[in-house]
This record gives sequence, structure tokens and C-alpha cells, in this order.
Amino acid sequence: MTTALEPRTVTPDQLDLIRRTIAKDANQDELLLFLNDCQRQRVHPLDRLLHFTKRAGKYTPITSIDFMRTRAAETDEYAGSDDAVFKTVGKYPDSATVTVWRLVQGQRCAFTATARWAEYCPPPGQDHMWQKMPHTMLSKCAEALALRKGFPRQLAGLYAAEELDQGDSPPPVAVVPDYPTGRPLITEGQRRKLFATAADMGWSRDQLKEWLAGRGVSSTTRIAQADLNNILEAMETHAAPQPDRDVRAE
Repeated sequence: MTTALEPRTVTPDQLDLIRRTIAKDANQDELLLFLNDCQRQRVHPLDRLLHFTKRAGKYTPITSIDFMRTRAAETDEYAGSDDAVFKTVGKYPDSATVTVWRLVQGQRCAFTATARWAEYCPPPGQDHMWQKMPHTMLSKCAEALALRKGFPRQLAGLYAAEELDQGDSPPPVAVVPDYPTGRPLITEGQRRKLFATAADMGWSRDQLKEWLAGRGVSSTTRIAQADLNNILEAMETHAAPQPDRDVRAE
């Protein structure tokens, strides 16, 4: 079994430096949580292997996919991973699936996870790496998901940087204006469900159309099936406007 590294002590001077630099936005409780995470992962905060960040106002530790692989390998039970399998229509992958292997009671067991483009890609223009290397970025998200499934005790609460690139932005409804041909579009029944949901939330037809247009969707007939749930979830976080007429009439 690999010998575990002992956590390095944080001196008072180093603690003051951490407060002023790498965790300057942390309150006392968040700072203690960050120091505890560093100790649990056996790294020193100033090594910058574990980063203090806030997402949606909450402390979230992030690291690299290499660090997560290292922690899995230290168990001596990490048995490798398969190359990502992509489902792609058009320029960008719709999803990436990665399988991580772990020895469990002598048996090589698979832990598989899928990351979907619509859930992880930041809005266009915010991160050029997602546009330049879309398959690499999405595969890292899928691998991080699979690693946490396979090694929950070692990686619980730990996220690769690529998983959080979307930041505090709302989930993107479309990657490019109008969905490209070749992607299955929603059925008439699903379209009516969208209007009915909007009506229940107090949206008028015009308000719904305006909201979708602001996200690159010119018509409800141009919504891809793969993105319908994402749209519905985004609507729930959007302040419902006062209705001026019932969208159920569609």
C-alpha cells in the first residue's frame, strides 16, 4: 500500500498570507473548511494544488484532473480508465462518457459517468478553451465524475476546474444561435408542454419568445430535444414576469 503523506503544518505567518492572498474572500468558517480540505488531501494551501473558490456564493474546492488521478492511484486500487466515448452531432460533442476502473476485493470493477455539453460548457465567448478543445474539456468533466464515483472517500467534495468553468452563469440554452440541422427537435407534444409550463409560471407567449430569443432560440420549433430539460430548469431560476395573455392557447 502506498505510504500516505503527512499534512504539513500551517504556521501563523503562512495563515495570514493565505487569508490575504489565495483565500482572501473566505469568511472564518470557509477558511477552516478550506484548511480542513487541504489537510484531508495532504497538501499545503500554499502549494496551490487545491484552490479556494466561491461558486454561487458558496465555498467550493477545485483542483486539476491530474491531482484527482493521483489521489486515486495512491489507493493502489486504481486500475486505469478508458478513453472517452463521445456522442457528437455537428461541431461540438453532445456528451462524453468515461469509465474508470478500480480493484474491489480483487475484482476489476467499472465506474462510468457521462458529462453533457449543455451542462458544462460556459456561455460562448467566456472560455476559448471550450471552443478550441471541446472534446478534451468535456472528457475531463466526465472523468472527474467517474473518479468520484469510483473513489468517493478520497475525492468527495473535490471538483476539477473544468467542471466549474460555467461559474455562476445560468445554464446555456443554446451553444450557437438556432440549433443546427441534424439534431432531433422537440415534438409538438413537448412544445405544448413547454407552453403549459410557462403558463403555470405566469409567462405570456410573447415573454417566453423574448426570453428564448435572448438565448439564441428564434422559434420554439427549433428547440432540440436534448436541450428541453435544460430550458425548463433555466426557466425555474428566472423571475416569472406578470402575464399579459395565456400561452396555453398555442
